[in-house]
Amino acid sequence: MLAEPPLDDDLNERIAKAAPRRLANRATYALAGVALLVVGFVGGAQVQKSYGTAPAASGPAGGANPAALASAFAGRGNFGGGQGTGGGTGTGTGNGGTGAGARSGVTGTVKLVDGTTVYVETADGQTVIVKTSDKTTVSAPGALKDLTAGSTVTVQGQSADGSVTATSITKTK
Repeated sequence: MLAEPPLDDDLNERIAKAAPRRLANRATYALAGVALLVVGFVGGAQVQKSYGTAPAASGPAGGANPAALASAFAGRGNFGGGQGTGGGTGTGTGNGGTGAGARSGVTGTVKLVDGTTVYVETADGQTVIVKTSDKTTVSAPGALKDLTAGSTVTVQGQSADGSVTATSITKTK
């Protein structure tokens, strides 16, 4: 009689069936947290792409900074200059540069005329220092002293170290 178990089933099986099942452990919670972070990041990126603002252009010539262009091309040889007609892609001829600095055109609003120095604010908000001399030609007003703050001008000249030595200043408005 003792050779037979008193019950037909195993006690361990009955206890396992009666115990509540645990659906999650620490690893499950950690993975759920990581998945939530990833979904939040991707969702935020999509919202920014749809509703965010586009970055501002950094300069007038296709987003290029005139001072950066000047330093990048300084001393690289002769640069043809001159003014032309058309929407910025016009034709024209000019004298070759000396290689000491790059030919540059800056368009912006006059902020201040201080003696022979003109401070021009470009469309991206940068202030360019324009140095003039007795060889600088001023078109439209006729003389440098006739330029007023708020006037829109185009300056042609040699760029170096964040400033422009002007050969011509043309008032456009």
